[in-house]
Amino acid sequence: MPRPARRRRIDAPAMKKLGTFLRHLARTGSVAFAADLVGLSRNTLYRRRQTDPAFAAGWAEAAARAADRLNEEAMRRSVSGNGRAAFRRGRRLGSIRDYDSGLLIRLLRLHWPATYDRQGGWTGTPRDVWARFGRK
Repeated sequence: MPRPARRRRIDAPAMKKLGTFLRHLARTGSVAFAADLVGLSRNTLYRRRQTDPAFAAGWAEAAARAADRLNEEAMRRSVSGNGRAAFRRGRRLGSIRDYDSGLLIRLLRLHWPATYDRQGGWTGTPRDVWARFGRK
């Protein structure tokens, strides 16, 4: 009769790696990059997430924080723009600020789909639309 497989105990250094992985995941949003930084395989981490509810909750929290950081950066780029150098004939004249209107529209659709969604379009009368922006 075959013996049941014994689970290996996770020692303190491995537990520390899991915490470090979650911190890198929250910072970068990339499982592969965070796994490489701590020296663990992605398969091991995904299996651990399936079997350990506490680790799965930490993973979900880290992924949510990464998504929040991504949203904040996208909002910053669409509202504040990105600066770049302006050159003419090899000489720097100054700087130009580029704004990404497409990114701003996608963010508006994400946060206010009832107002900016393509399928729904602009809903209501013009007065209703202005009221959404706090104007009369």
